[in-house]
Amino acid sequence: MAEGKARRMWALPGAVFVVPRSALMVGGSDEIVEVPVPSFLIEHPRGLVLYDTGSHPKVAEDVAAYWGEMFRNMVRFSRDLTVDNQIKALGYKLTDVKWVVMSHMHMDHTGGLFMFPHAKLLTMKGELSYAYWPAPDRRNIFLIDDLLPTRNYQWMELEGEFDMFGDGSLTLLHTPGHTPGSTSMVVRLPHQNIVLAGDAVHMRDALDSEHTMSVDTDPQQAVASIRRLKAMRDLQGMRVWVSHDPSDWAEMGPAPRAIE
Repeated sequence: MAEGKARRMWALPGAVFVVPRSALMVGGSDEIVEVPVPSFLIEHPRGLVLYDTGSHPKVAEDVAAYWGEMFRNMVRFSRDLTVDNQIKALGYKLTDVKWVVMSHMHMDHTGGLFMFPHAKLLTMKGELSYAYWPAPDRRNIFLIDDLLPTRNYQWMELEGEFDMFGDGSLTLLHTPGHTPGSTSMVVRLPHQNIVLAGDAVHMRDALDSEHTMSVDTDPQQAVASIRRLKAMRDLQGMRVWVSHDPSDWAEMGPAPRAIE
């Protein structure tokens, strides 16, 4: 098996949702939690890879105007935390990002897509078409205004497991259920292996209890994906980073600290 390594990774803090746990997992409590919406910048010998793009700069200006009134008191975000400014703060240019991998196409992940016309954008088959025309009761969490500027960008739709560079350093996993093309990523670093779960699971305790989320498009697929992540943790010794979980975020820490 190929034993390539990414050099290092940064977790880029983004918007913060202030919501009850019940909004993140079926059967959750009414406890209010502050939920990060991070992106991840990965330095590979062949160039920079970005996993997710966070929220649109307009969310920092007026979240209700861009996302809708229901989000007015639910989201904290500032312009310095948009993905472009965070990449620049680490000393890179946006054009240094050669590949953008989307965990899925919900609006808290697609806001920075328009910034990368030069990059190759990777997603799993079925995600793009669903994002443009989701089920009626899901349309408030897919934002067409984030997607339309990218119609002529360099999209690549993949199927199943995909080793990005053929060296085992970055492997994309199809983990459907939250959305049809939900994608997790295995990142092999010099000192540890991390699975970026994306939104395949939303809270650390939901990973153990196999609890889905109310807006999952297919709860049965979601459970199967959660079980796959658990097996990678328990059998292969992978560290699963539940992106939205505040305790995972507190343990691993945000940029400018690099994770190796």
